Amino acid sequence: MSRARPSQPVKRPPPAALKAPGGARAVAPARADATRERLMAATHELLVERAGADVSVGDICARAGVNVAMVKYCFGSKDGLLQELLDRITAGFAQDVSRLDEQELDAEEKLRLHVAAIVNGYVRYPYLNRLINTQLLASDAKVVKRLSRHYAQPMRAWHERMLSEGARDGTLRKVDPTFFFFTVIGMAEFFFTAQPIMRQAFAGRDLDESTVTRFIDHTVEVLLHGIGRRASAR
Repeated sequence: MSRARPSQPVKRPPPAALKAPGGARAVAPARADATRERLMAATHELLVERAGADVSVGDICARAGVNVAMVKYCFGSKDGLLQELLDRITAGFAQDVSRLDEQELDAEEKLRLHVAAIVNGYVRYPYLNRLINTQLLASDAKVVKRLSRHYAQPMRAWHERMLSEGARDGTLRKVDPTFFFFTVIGMAEFFFTAQPIMRQAFAGRDLDESTVTRFIDHTVEVLLHGIGRRASAR
């Protein structure tokens, strides 16, 4: 069985562009689309620089070099802008698992590569955990439903399928896919959320490529060996 070990973080491109919503006035649509992308890129950059701390509409527009009114024109509100950014990031995770499904690999190897992709997603978007929590704490039923439908449920369903395949071929034991989903995401997000603790408590270790690679290897080994048949026997 292949045991590929990721040697360096996956280099994700910026969030993929989405088309402007229907109903927008046909006034320089190409320019409006370009403005949307500049606002998205500016928001991403500021959230990375500020470790997920809140950024104002004024700061976003100043970085993008556009009038503050363009946030409302392009996204309806700042919340709409953040929601679209989150949609693009989580859509990237969905694309990752779709690409894995196209590969001739067993379930355990697909899960191994999937865990690496999740960790590298948090490298690319270190503010992801805070952005998700901000949306959830808003207690907006529509937001929660959207996150569940487009992020949690599809990923949990893929986990269930991979875990079932692994159980059938004898490499994995039976595991609750819901708990597995929260375990994978929880391990990745806390590692990046708690970086100030790591720097303070563990000799100022930086989040460099070597550290990320070691964390991926550690996470994969803990998760997949922990649910392997041999682990159950022990």
